[in-house]
Amino acid sequence: MLPAWAVREVWDDPRHIPYLLIWKHPRDGTNKDAVRIARQMPRTRLPEADSVEIKRTDGSTVPIYLAWRRQSHGGRTLLLKCWECQRPSRALYGWKVGNDGRYLCAVLADWQCRRCADLSYASEGGASLYRGGVVSRIFRMPCAAVKCPRPDVWLPYVFSSPEAAHAAGMF
Repeated sequence: MLPAWAVREVWDDPRHIPYLLIWKHPRDGTNKDAVRIARQMPRTRLPEADSVEIKRTDGSTVPIYLAWRRQSHGGRTLLLKCWECQRPSRALYGWKVGNDGRYLCAVLADWQCRRCADLSYASEGGASLYRGGVVSRIFRMPCAAVKCPRPDVWLPYVFSSPEAAHAAGMF
C-alpha cells in the first residue's frame, strides 16, 4: 500500500529530493519491495497537474497524479488518483489479483486503487473466526469460536536518502 501521507512527505520537502520507500515483511522482517519516489517538476509554464514519479527496482516508472481536497477548517488533504479509473483515494496498491490458470495470485500492478486491483478486505467472505471442523460437528464436540488476528497493514518505511535507510538497518 502506498499511502497518501508518504507521498505528502515527499511533496512537502522543500529540497525536492527523491525519497526511498521500503516495505518489510511484518513477520520475518525481510525487505519485500522498495521504490524511489520523486516530485515531478512541470516542464512548461502551463498549469499542469501535480504529480510524483514512482520508480521500482526493475526500472519501471509510473506517474501518480495528486488530487487536493479542501477541508472545512481551511486545510487541504492529499489524495492519490488511480491511473485506471481516475478516482482519488487515500492509498494506491502496487499489487493486484492475478490468475495463473488454477489459483488466484498476487501480481505486480501500476499503483491502482483497491477496486481496480480487485483487492478485498480480510473480513470479506466470512467472519474472522476459527471454528471447529466437520469432525467436531459429527461427534458433537464442544468447540468455541476463536477470533483470528487481523493481518497487519504493510506500511512503508520512508527515508530521504539511502544512507538513512542503511543506518536504520534496512540493508
